[in-house]
Amino acid sequence: MILDNLDCNLLLVSIKPKFAESIFRGEKTIELRKSAPTKAGKDSYMLIYVTAPVKKVWGICRIESIIKETPSLLWEKHGQKTGITKSEFNDYYKENKKAFGIEITDVINFLENSIDLKNLKNYFPGFSPPQTYGYLNAELISNSPLKKLIS
Repeated sequence: MILDNLDCNLLLVSIKPKFAESIFRGEKTIELRKSAPTKAGKDSYMLIYVTAPVKKVWGICRIESIIKETPSLLWEKHGQKTGITKSEFNDYYKENKKAFGIEITDVINFLENSIDLKNLKNYFPGFSPPQTYGYLNAELISNSPLKKLIS
């Protein structure tokens, strides 16, 4: 189902464990970024890679929209959906004039079947967790265990 809606890439976002947990609890519906993904938009899908010490793909979600605002307007309009405090938000965007939010929906948790970094590297030659975000080729996904999890 999801694979049918992929064009050629699937957005992969690295998220700290505490924020990933907040997404899966439904408390965080906007993932903050300092730059916007260029190959994803409304109705694209985003894989959630959880950073150290977890180092696993925990789930997938659909992108409702990519929000572009000044930091102050993003906080004013969407701060309660970001899963962080105003102080954390200000620290993150301290020098930035633009702020981006990836509004997510339809979160699917495959924590029970999560794929760890070692296996990701086996399935996707040259894979390295992105600093902020990256892309996985849909064709490679269809030949990996991720296909079963996201179908």
